[in-house]
Amino acid sequence: MGFNFGVGLVVLPIMLLLFFLPIALLVALQAWLCKKSLKLGLILPGLSLALSLMMVFSMGAFSALTFEGGKTLVSGGASYVGPAGPEVPAQEENYTNVPAQEGVPKGETEKTELPVKALLTLGAVFLVTNIPTAVFGGIWLHYKGRRDTVEDLKRMKIEDLG
Repeated sequence: MGFNFGVGLVVLPIMLLLFFLPIALLVALQAWLCKKSLKLGLILPGLSLALSLMMVFSMGAFSALTFEGGKTLVSGGASYVGPAGPEVPAQEENYTNVPAQEGVPKGETEKTELPVKALLTLGAVFLVTNIPTAVFGGIWLHYKGRRDTVEDLKRMKIEDLG
């Protein structure tokens, strides 16, 4: 028991360092970019937003292609037996068209729905993956406000002298 406690005392700080070091370096990079130029300061928030949108859209695409464990619905009154086995009757409302796949009768269009549960998951993923965007954007707004204040003070000083 004493050995495990000793190992934990050594490993825990190392793990925390490995977790927080990249975060601290990204925050320092964002602050440095904002000090250089306000336009450069928008690089990391833009990249973070693009990556989070890419993740959400890819999740949405894969969620639309699989419905309840891979069951696929076919329009036109036909039924398709999904990988889970039981037949799923086709319905005509609230479905999104997807490209036809093998095994679909000719002339039929395959449709799957995006359930409410998937939409809630996508919303949660969007919020969580945009935490870095909010942090980087907050740093950018801080430096923008500071720069605007300094410029206003310079302008007031010039007006007072003139």
